[in-house]
Amino acid sequence: MNLENFKGKDQALKLLSPAKVNLFFRIHHQRQDKYHQISSLYQAINLSDTLSICLADKDGFHCNLDHLCDLQENFIWKAIFLFRQKTGWNQKLSIYLQKSIPLQAGLGGGSSNAATMLWALNLLSRYHFKESLLALWAAELGSDMPFFFSEGTAYCQGKGEIIQNVANLPPTHFWLAVPQFGLSTPLVYQTCDVKNLPHWDSVKALSDATQGKLILKNDLEPAAFYLKPELQIIKHQLLEMGFTQVSITGSGTAFICFGSLEKPESSEIIFYPVHFLQRKLGYWYE
Repeated sequence: MNLENFKGKDQALKLLSPAKVNLFFRIHHQRQDKYHQISSLYQAINLSDTLSICLADKDGFHCNLDHLCDLQENFIWKAIFLFRQKTGWNQKLSIYLQKSIPLQAGLGGGSSNAATMLWALNLLSRYHFKESLLALWAAELGSDMPFFFSEGTAYCQGKGEIIQNVANLPPTHFWLAVPQFGLSTPLVYQTCDVKNLPHWDSVKALSDATQGKLILKNDLEPAAFYLKPELQIIKHQLLEMGFTQVSITGSGTAFICFGSLEKPESSEIIFYPVHFLQRKLGYWYE
């Protein structure tokens, strides 16, 4: 939805808030500010939350997951607070989040929710801020958040906030395999042994991907496997099922699984059939 389609006060603004995957993820070093210098190929996918917002007389927040209903502790509230701080626009809002993206799985659900909220606030306030400015504001909240203002496929560097749009990769459908447990992103980064990671060239990996020769790689995988050894077992099981490539996305625990399998079955893993999602300039994800 864009501004021209939004009719204002009497209409609920309903937006998709998509998940992302990291098709490759390279860690270069830990910076002086304690963040990690990375280069990664990010891709939006069609597995999405849904965010509904109405103008209201007082702030209200509801979610299909009760433990996410503390508005002041989630990224949606942080995005609202930041926007109000930047603009002085203090209109109260009624918000409903339909959560479908698995939590603590490396899929960027919280970051996507915040970016989607900033987009919504820009529509509702009618301030017409450029997407590039919204992306800068998003970077103040989290390293993954600016990506969602890309065109859906992006080579991300720095902490993740330096965005280079990538021409659409070949249309890809794949399976997302999500174990029934999560991992803390900060803990995975803390566990990552940066000095002993194998060296590989992320620029070449990007070039290969754009030529249809994408290889899944993730430098956070060893740390995730150390913290949750069962993840290594799950990866082996996924490869035995016949998937041609399997890799953790982000800090885990979800796996990207390439290969033309019909729906796999497992009592321990939830499988999602997903595909790449793109965004047109001036529009949100649809």
